[in-house]
Amino acid sequence: MDSVRLQPGDRVRLEGGVRHRGRLRLDEGEAGRPDRPVVIDSYGKGRAVIVPAGTPGVDVYNTAGVEVRRIQVRGQGRSVRDEGGISFYADAGSDARKLEHVVVSGVDVSGFRHGVQVGGDGGSGFRGVRVDNSVLHGNRDAGLITYGPDQDAGPPRYAHADVTVDRVEAHHNPGSPTSHARNTGSGIILASVDGGRIDRSTAHDNGAGSSPTALEGPQGIWAHDATRVVIQRSVSYHNRTNSHVDGGGFGLDVNVTRSRLQYNLSYGNDGPGYLVYAGERRRTHSGNVVRFNVSNHDVRELAGYAGIYVGGFVQDTQIYHNTVVTRSGDELRVPALMITPGPRDVGIRNNHFVTDGAPLVRAEGLLVGVLLQGNNYHVTDGPWTLEWQGETFDDHDAWRRATGQERIGDQDTGSSVDPCFDDTGGLRRAVALRAALTPGCGEPAAPEGIDLQGWFAIDPGPVDAFGGRIGDTPLVGAVQPARRSGDGGQ
Repeated sequence: MDSVRLQPGDRVRLEGGVRHRGRLRLDEGEAGRPDRPVVIDSYGKGRAVIVPAGTPGVDVYNTAGVEVRRIQVRGQGRSVRDEGGISFYADAGSDARKLEHVVVSGVDVSGFRHGVQVGGDGGSGFRGVRVDNSVLHGNRDAGLITYGPDQDAGPPRYAHADVTVDRVEAHHNPGSPTSHARNTGSGIILASVDGGRIDRSTAHDNGAGSSPTALEGPQGIWAHDATRVVIQRSVSYHNRTNSHVDGGGFGLDVNVTRSRLQYNLSYGNDGPGYLVYAGERRRTHSGNVVRFNVSNHDVRELAGYAGIYVGGFVQDTQIYHNTVVTRSGDELRVPALMITPGPRDVGIRNNHFVTDGAPLVRAEGLLVGVLLQGNNYHVTDGPWTLEWQGETFDDHDAWRRATGQERIGDQDTGSSVDPCFDDTGGLRRAVALRAALTPGCGEPAAPEGIDLQGWFAIDPGPVDAFGGRIGDTPLVGAVQPARRSGDGGQ
């Protein structure tokens, strides 16, 4: 492409339906005005196709005030190993400040290391980032990623602020079979972010080519080293891992604070539906919420996981009003909930936990202030069992007496009733799952949950997992009966 310095307010229009070879690069000193962005767009019939040779298709360095709209970017050759299809990067040369206004909208990107990447270092990064209505597929390491400096033992440093991902589909991003030291093959990753939102997005069929010897695995949609991130109203399914770890639907991974997973649907992933994990005691992972999510038949391949997995040094976390249904294989017994040693001050309340014969809960090692209250535990086929710190219980009351779980003061909580869910094995569409996972027998249709506001000053919010209004006293689980909910859905 020709060499032209782009000034604030310039518009680069590429002919739709035509392949444009080379890259489009904006450097420091170009663009730079949030109120007068440089816009890169297509005109005519269809979208323009940018085909670079071993570089990003759109490469923005140490500047912002840039919008990339309605284009396709196709990588080839070295791009798959090293580059992002649409790349924004800021380093110390931008005076350790956050550059404002980045928009990527209506793009289709494939054939790169990352489809869209937003990076920063030396305290520099971007503010006001929006990626929406885009499809990111066939990229090696991830569909979309934000990243920044490594975190150390001191106060966290976040490269980016106010990041929004809306209606993005990330699929068939396979991972690298030779990347042994890190995760590859995820759908959407937010890292080094202070204030972020992933909404109405989808990740599926990622991770199938990840390394079998890597110590980290991919996930569908997740955040790490971030604060004030909300992941909501999104779907993650059929994500894979070859590395024998991770491979799940959604995650709040290491060093995430004050963040939420809510109103999401996860199904058919190799690993857990929802992972909350902190690997190091000295790092911060606290103040997070996991609420009104559905995990349906996750953990298809990996032993040692559950529909909801809480691992390591997680602190001050609330997990409530979720519905987890697991299905075990011939040699794979999948609990609904797993807690590994290390969590502190974790409340797990008003959830539906349903298995087909596997232990409902598997809790291991030292757990400080971890309380299960108001949950419903049901086994569809086989004996009722629960594993707690090395002991197996076959009776709800016996477990309660031995451990003090499922009690508030002198009041017993929790239940073991059949919610009469329909067979959810082949269901995929959200509307079908809502019907299948609505409690269907008995009056009331399911146990009432404990009063989270009254007992714990927790506001459960206004809607259930599929957008239906909840009543003043929500029933257990993520899906409320229609008689208590308004219309609406994902």
